[in-house]
Amino acid sequence: MTNPSDIMSIRNVILLGPGGSGKTTLAESLFFNGKAIQQLGSVERGSTVFSTEPEEVSRGITMTSHIGHLSWRENFFNLIDTPGYIDFIEPIRAALQAVGGAVMLFSGVMGVKPENERLWGICEEFHLPVMGFINKMDKPRADFIRTLGQIETTFNKTVLPVTIPIGSGEDFRGIVDLIPLTAWSAKEGVFTQIDLPEESRADAIHYRTQLIEKIVELDDDLLEKYLEEGIEPEEAELHRCLKEALLTRRLLVVFCGSGLANIGVRALANGISYYLPSPGDKHNIHNPQAGCHMNDTQQKMTRLPEITSPFSGVVFKTTIDPFSGRLSILRVYSGILEADKPLFNSSRDIKEKGGHLYRLQGKQLIPVDRLNAGEMGAMAKLEHTRTGDTLCAIDDPILFKPVAYLEPILSFAVEVEGKTEEKVATGLLKLTEEDPTLHFFRNSETNEMILSGMGQTHLTITLERLKRKFGASATLKTPQVPYRETITTFARVQGKLKKQSGGRGQYGDCWIEMEPLPRGRGFEFEDRIVGGAIPRQFIPSVEKGIREVMDVGIIGGYPAVDFKVSLVDGTYHTVDSSDNAFRVAGAMAFKKGMEVGKAVLLEPIMAIEVSTPDDVLGDVIGDLNSRRGKITGMIPKPSGQTVTAEVPMAEVLDYGNVLNGLTSGRGLYTMRVLTYQEVPSHISRLVLDKRKKEL
Repeated sequence: MTNPSDIMSIRNVILLGPGGSGKTTLAESLFFNGKAIQQLGSVERGSTVFSTEPEEVSRGITMTSHIGHLSWRENFFNLIDTPGYIDFIEPIRAALQAVGGAVMLFSGVMGVKPENERLWGICEEFHLPVMGFINKMDKPRADFIRTLGQIETTFNKTVLPVTIPIGSGEDFRGIVDLIPLTAWSAKEGVFTQIDLPEESRADAIHYRTQLIEKIVELDDDLLEKYLEEGIEPEEAELHRCLKEALLTRRLLVVFCGSGLANIGVRALANGISYYLPSPGDKHNIHNPQAGCHMNDTQQKMTRLPEITSPFSGVVFKTTIDPFSGRLSILRVYSGILEADKPLFNSSRDIKEKGGHLYRLQGKQLIPVDRLNAGEMGAMAKLEHTRTGDTLCAIDDPILFKPVAYLEPILSFAVEVEGKTEEKVATGLLKLTEEDPTLHFFRNSETNEMILSGMGQTHLTITLERLKRKFGASATLKTPQVPYRETITTFARVQGKLKKQSGGRGQYGDCWIEMEPLPRGRGFEFEDRIVGGAIPRQFIPSVEKGIREVMDVGIIGGYPAVDFKVSLVDGTYHTVDSSDNAFRVAGAMAFKKGMEVGKAVLLEPIMAIEVSTPDDVLGDVIGDLNSRRGKITGMIPKPSGQTVTAEVPMAEVLDYGNVLNGLTSGRGLYTMRVLTYQEVPSHISRLVLDKRKKEL
């Protein structure tokens, strides 16, 4: 395989599509056609270039991005295969920063799926040029026309097929390439040109005429020649206009075929060469991720994608192996990255020693001495570097804008068997370095280890990887809700400790008044002792005793909040009184005050924003209402509605999975703790009964 001869020959391409749309199989055919491999592998057998993770092989799905490369004619492709299942889509954002364009796969059988819509929206955020490929035209019930219409309707985009199928389902046997008007088929695995079938001629001429007319509308000179002189543009002019329109996202170019049968894949590879940008083109189109600045002055800068520029690059994936260590996978934006040469991590303001360099072909590491501007590769054993970090020349620093991810939508407590807690915690922290959409932390209130991610499958597979890579076992359980306790009415109570057992006794006596405070005020203590009823040195001890007990409450073992304590009276003994005696007296007074003040349970209320398509808006609102939610507003959006609501935390611990089910993966949400409110009495009894059993 040849190396890229210059930056204009490189195509950094990401394959996007729903799970099961055939991305990995399509990539395998691209590798085979480009002679990067000698034999086609199988997803089912786990023998493809991108079959690298045991969990992926066992399930037959992609769960993380994989990188490979091939040569196609005069061009060099870096391919990134990506997950399509909803739990694993969010980390794709890092890889999107590293590429120049995308190929979006659609199933000729299933048409446009919700995951296509989600991925399309992310591509729009990145202003990324996208080509379409209608796959699986050889499957029963495949329908090219129906799928084409769904794409145009769903994305509200002008869709131009560049290839059309010859037959479909069991009759699918080839494609027509419309611009040269040639027909191609696969005979015994060899892709060859054939005569244009008569049954396809009328459709081919119709779509080709439509294609030409749309293209000439993009160029005034071509349009004038076409309308006035009837002159069709030459093929090179057609390709130029299509590329320009694709880069500015004015239309969507669509190919078709079968990745499994290797039909239409060569035409797609030609389309990638013709229409998707090289790194040299990329700086000419708007890309919000390209904003960068100096570390010290925050001065806005640009860095041209040329080998003569100072080195800069961004790490878009990290893998950690217990045996071979950390591997930082990066895209070089400018300059030259050399193996084992020191560099600067501007994201963390720290120097790195550098390490060995590799090109990636799935799990195969191919050593190289350098990577030039526009290329992708991996560097070993960068100690401080994480996914999203900018690497650059030590004497010419620059910082690229990092990718922003959605917050995790589902959290579970991690339960550890035996004395392996430290091993589990260390392993999970390393996995969060590989996957930026995983969060792992210890809840200081409940003392639970919490693992948060994009769905239950995401978290379950994370624990499988934890066991395989680090030999640590754990299970998931529903996390505890951080309830609170408070009083609802005024109380005046006494706390008195009097003990005499020979020798010096223990004596402390205090009167306190307790009153409720507004939500969020916490705890206030006021000293109102007059006349020396309690010596000054013992007053802090009373407060200390109250604080010790309020941290564990009295009705359910939850912290008490939002009340004021006033120390108003008391008595003391000149010999038997002590700091400890008044500390105990303060605790006794607080317990009585909670009882007299009619203590109740408080629960956290979440402010939640749910973005949902219009067709399931009623289902989403109905579900929120059923969860004791209060709808506070609705904001119209171009693709649906954003519903704002207030919902008890206890009712939305599993909301990520529920919303995915209600919206077929098209819904998104964010939430935060808004306030605490009193738990309804019938629910409070259930919570407290369960709590007593736990304690």
